[in-house]
Amino acid sequence: MLLPRFDRNIRFFGQEGQARLRNTHAVIVGIGGLGTHVVQQLAFLGVGVMTLVDGEELDETNRNRYIGSREDDPIPGTKKTAIGQRLIKSIDSSIGVTPVDEDLISERGFSAVLRAEYVFGCLDGEGARLVLTQLCAAYGKPYFDLASEIIPGEKTRYGGRVCFSRRGEGCLLCLGELDAAEAGLELAGEDARKQRDAIYGVKKGQLGRAGPSVVTINGLIASIATTEFMLELTGVRSALRLVKYYGHTGRITAPSDPPAPDCYVCKGLYGRRDAADVQHYIRDAARRGAAERPL
Repeated sequence: MLLPRFDRNIRFFGQEGQARLRNTHAVIVGIGGLGTHVVQQLAFLGVGVMTLVDGEELDETNRNRYIGSREDDPIPGTKKTAIGQRLIKSIDSSIGVTPVDEDLISERGFSAVLRAEYVFGCLDGEGARLVLTQLCAAYGKPYFDLASEIIPGEKTRYGGRVCFSRRGEGCLLCLGELDAAEAGLELAGEDARKQRDAIYGVKKGQLGRAGPSVVTINGLIASIATTEFMLELTGVRSALRLVKYYGHTGRITAPSDPPAPDCYVCKGLYGRRDAADVQHYIRDAARRGAAERPL
């Protein structure tokens, strides 16, 4: 039985569409500035089960944009997944929520993704984004990847994008939306990054600080992603493969460029499941951790 609370949803996409939402399990990887918006909107839509993956805790610089965070949340000591779980339960206590307080590249992180029907990636790093892209392709998981950006020092350049990968018909790599070189460097570990910095140098202004991020731009990108998900799942129309927001011009576009026909992820990994061995990232991370620990 569908609750009266969803009446206005049903007037748009029907009872069958609402039932599909209620019977769907979504995983959100990264419960931060983008991810907290996503979990809030999925809860209001009526998604029945959510898994939240993030190994980090709240810090003071997050308070300007994390939906559901409170002034009295202790720092340290507040897990980001706890913020997401509290937010969902405050909207609809009947939604099933499983927090996974680990990074994506872990046994529990991978398992959480593979149990879900739809995947939302709300990640900062290109390395984790590449891993999630490959994992979803290998196991045939529909994947929404979200990214927002404000170019440091250039207040007139800001925006973001949403990329939807499904059925091996386009992904972040073949659509040119992922920096493979940067991803490789991030996945190589701390020692490799230090060597790169020593060789090429690092701008002083980049040390010890993350890029700009504000709640409104994150909210817009999250709304695009959850809207495309809603339309796809309820059958209103198929989700767009790529949507870009150019904030400085006030434009939202849906580029129609075809994906690369020989993409390794879409053509080489899609549907191969365990044979793709995306799990090597977990083994590699464990080896790096052992090598970088002091004797």
